Amino acid sequence: MLVITPDYPPHYTGGCAFSCKLLVKGLRARGVRTDVWAFTGDTIPPQDNGKGETVYLSSSRTLLGLNRLAYRELKRRRPDCDIIHIYNTQQLPAAVRYAKGRNIKVVATLNNLAAVCTNPSEYVEGECAGCRPMDSLNCAMKRPGPWQMRAFMPLHWLEFVTMHRRSRRAAGYIALSEATKQCYLDAGYDAKKITLIPNMFDPGLTSNPLPPSKDGRNKIILYVGRLEAEKGLQVLIKAFSTLSEGHMLYIVGKGDHSAQLKTLANEMGLEGKVIFTGFMEKDEIGRYYDMADVFVHPAIWPEPFPRTILEALAHHLPLIVSDSGSSASILGPAGLSFTSGDDRDLGQKLRSILDDEDRRQRVIEAGAEVLRRYHPDSVMAQIMDFYGEMLS
Repeated sequence: MLVITPDYPPHYTGGCAFSCKLLVKGLRARGVRTDVWAFTGDTIPPQDNGKGETVYLSSSRTLLGLNRLAYRELKRRRPDCDIIHIYNTQQLPAAVRYAKGRNIKVVATLNNLAAVCTNPSEYVEGECAGCRPMDSLNCAMKRPGPWQMRAFMPLHWLEFVTMHRRSRRAAGYIALSEATKQCYLDAGYDAKKITLIPNMFDPGLTSNPLPPSKDGRNKIILYVGRLEAEKGLQVLIKAFSTLSEGHMLYIVGKGDHSAQLKTLANEMGLEGKVIFTGFMEKDEIGRYYDMADVFVHPAIWPEPFPRTILEALAHHLPLIVSDSGSSASILGPAGLSFTSGDDRDLGQKLRSILDDEDRRQRVIEAGAEVLRRYHPDSVMAQIMDFYGEMLS
């Protein structure tokens, strides 16, 4: 088995790095020799524990660059494997090209919309089915961010169009949620090739025991993740501004939308009330989960399966999530949902959970049952079955 990914610990940009690491750990624990090629740009010596080698390679900020690097390494190293598993979709075209004519199956975890969309913040479920190339160019040019990123969008669109077709030629795909599966079906992917397998939580995640009631004091609202337009943090900041005095909002993470979000918070008079921590190492984030009263995931795009909602459940937090994508269906009674992009609705849901301790505790208790569904033993069994089907 060979796993190729552009994001992998110890340095990482998002939760997919840890999802990938859990997959590799699960495979190696089951006796499957699993090599990892991590195109992160880290200068870390190769590591081999007898169950597989982890190699850190050069990176690129462009889709075309990542694929050139992956194809070059595949041609040079000629890996001895039955399956190449692409994690995070970006390097899927390179693997498909290399595997053609060879007895190697290429599979991918659909952990984002990079293979089907140039601007996830503009993606509307159902309405984007059958998106044409010029539609995708129009969306790419609308992507918010610094001018350097916007200037790059035409090249990003050309790369997307060039590689989109090849991405559809893999042997199989793992969709993390029904919402993600539907996005790829709308883009013309073969339904017979897509298997629904969710993310798994990390059993090694430590947490304080279920905390006592926090009623009677000012509350802390938490977001953890990338700071990008599609994550909906502008909606969260506006909703937070409607709450009573004294509450705090902690935003943990980094991203291209950071400057705009800080400007918005200052314009709304929230300086000192909205705290941007910047990037935090994984072992440091736990204390923010433990001191929070509620976790909010306000995505405005169809998020495949955010790892942070599993982390929040493991830390006994109630969650509020948007109704876009998979989060609300994953959580069920372990969270409240609000209308995507609607800051007034989010503000109302925040007040309902912060002002009603009994309701907050009921949602927390429901989370323990939900979390059990995503235990690694259950998820890995599904993944092993998926591999078996690919090789049969």
